[in-house]
Amino acid sequence: MNIFTFQNLYNAYLDCRRKKRNKLAAIAFEMNKEQNLLLLQQELIKGIYAPSRSFCFISKNDKYREVFAADFRDRVIHHFLVGYLEEIWEKVFIHDSYACRKGKGTKAAVDRLQSFSRQVTKNQSCHAWFLQLDIRSFFPSIDRQILLDLVLSRLENEELRKLISIVIMHDPTQNPIFTCPVSEWTKIPKDKSLFGVTKGKGLPIGNLTSQFFANVYLNPLDQFIKHVLKVQYYLRYVDDFILLHTDREKLVLWQKQIAGFLQDQLRLQLHPHRQYIRPVSNGMNFVGYIVRPSHKLVRRRVVETCKKKIGEALSTMTKETSTISSLSFPPKQYDRLFSTINSYLGYFRHASGRSLRDSLWRKFPKLSRIFMLQNFQVSKRWILPFHAHDLYTQFSYFRSHFSGIIVFQVGCYLELLNRDAIWAQKELGLKKLRPRKGFYARAGIHQRKRKSFFLKLAEKNVLVVAQNGKIGQNVLDRTGVCIWYDVR
Repeated sequence: MNIFTFQNLYNAYLDCRRKKRNKLAAIAFEMNKEQNLLLLQQELIKGIYAPSRSFCFISKNDKYREVFAADFRDRVIHHFLVGYLEEIWEKVFIHDSYACRKGKGTKAAVDRLQSFSRQVTKNQSCHAWFLQLDIRSFFPSIDRQILLDLVLSRLENEELRKLISIVIMHDPTQNPIFTCPVSEWTKIPKDKSLFGVTKGKGLPIGNLTSQFFANVYLNPLDQFIKHVLKVQYYLRYVDDFILLHTDREKLVLWQKQIAGFLQDQLRLQLHPHRQYIRPVSNGMNFVGYIVRPSHKLVRRRVVETCKKKIGEALSTMTKETSTISSLSFPPKQYDRLFSTINSYLGYFRHASGRSLRDSLWRKFPKLSRIFMLQNFQVSKRWILPFHAHDLYTQFSYFRSHFSGIIVFQVGCYLELLNRDAIWAQKELGLKKLRPRKGFYARAGIHQRKRKSFFLKLAEKNVLVVAQNGKIGQNVLDRTGVCIWYDVR
């Protein structure tokens, strides 16, 4: 039976483009997707498929990493393979492996670890220890032949066996496309780069298959720990794993046995500086949280990264002079900061993070000018949450959220309405204009004079509401884009 059907490939394509449809590679493939998928199908059926050149670059999150990103057509193949292999391997994996699996993830991992800590300490009524281990240079150290043998041992379809052999044994370091300066590789230790490993070693970080194959490769370790060592409290997230027990000496013995198994069976080594045996009451540093039986805390490094990103975003959105400070938030920057804050707040809400959340608002008071905070989620203060029927509805929304002076962009003019217009006529000498429908007063100035106009408003809180070019129902949509306020 031929599994390389157009429908199977099309389903894999839909999975592949999810949340990436606006990427250039996805757009280019989609422009002629039927022909591209048919061509890919013919290559698979004829057995002539070969991976394209990978895009290679250095990424920095908590540390520098070497990333090989597959071409979009190859990613379609990856989704196809993982979708097929998951049905086979999900029945084999132990329950407490939490990376890159449906229904798992970091939250499930820390919740399970906290549950283990309560069980082993009998709700903190007795003393217990944990053994935390990490594998040295895991992805660059994976032996591709061992991995291939593991995958093929549970696969009978000859077409798939050949395709998987091509994908696993493909060397992404052969003629890659570098998308950042080669000098960046000086930031990567040699044992962390695929360019420095022995031939036949290493899987590229950045491919969906690599994440799935990592679970396959470490499945023998999981089985050994659970069924040979018979460890009751054990869980793993990628190459970071924890064992808990009331007997410290038992953990010391298991540590030696695990090191021997990894070396003999999988050609891997434990990281020499990341092997800890400590009391459970000290807290376990795992996947971004400090886990204790009674509560969970966010790691200090995560908090510092969060504050750094927010500070950098606000600094690019703030312009200061000797007299005034302008806080501007055009749509792209607004959206980026909005996503960043909500992402971290979502992370904090799974720990004892209420005081941490409040500390962010105290450290960055400008956030309250931009967002509305409710529990562990923010909403955009200056984006209309609905399509307004007219200018009056738009003005009423911004008036209800801002007590200062509101300046509306209407074409090439800046207008003040109602009480703001009366004040501007009296204090600034702005010309009185015929009121619009629904308003009792109106004043305005051409945008050519906006610089001198805003200097006159230096001591006032001012919200500038600009047209964003999109048409709502009967009126142009508008977005709050800038707040000027006194900093003296």
